[in-house]
Amino acid sequence: MKKPIKSLYVRVIELALKYPEGFKYSEVIDNQELNLKDWEKSIMQRHFKEACDRYNWNDNTKGDTIFVFIIGDHQRPNSSENKYTLTFGAEFTFIDFLELQFARENAQEAKRLAVRAIIVSIVALVVSAVVPVLVAKFMTQNIKIDEFQLQSISKLLK
Repeated sequence: MKKPIKSLYVRVIELALKYPEGFKYSEVIDNQELNLKDWEKSIMQRHFKEACDRYNWNDNTKGDTIFVFIIGDHQRPNSSENKYTLTFGAEFTFIDFLELQFARENAQEAKRLAVRAIIVSIVALVVSAVVPVLVAKFMTQNIKIDEFQLQSISKLLK
């Protein structure tokens, strides 16, 4: 089965989780593993800016970002001094994503096993119907009793 292409956020969160002490702007934007396109870079730059704005305003409800500003120059989001980490919400959403992905894989495996079980049960049903017919046809004998045998059996039973 072909693996689906991971979204920008999933790829960035996977990368960010490799930096438990925090990561820098350039470690995300210039990362060769992520290979961000220009439009993806602009989305990530907005998240870095909003993380700094939240710090400036001292208000975590303003803006929408997956990053938290830790230390550095909060006036310049792309400063090489700045360190960021993921928000709790981003981490927990990623955990939910992984659980959903695991459940989906398990459901697909269960479906494959169920189809196999149905096929086996159909084969068993056909075999259980055919075997008695074959046994009756090939393994039974026709016995004929002539008049003399019938009289001798009758005498024995009297």
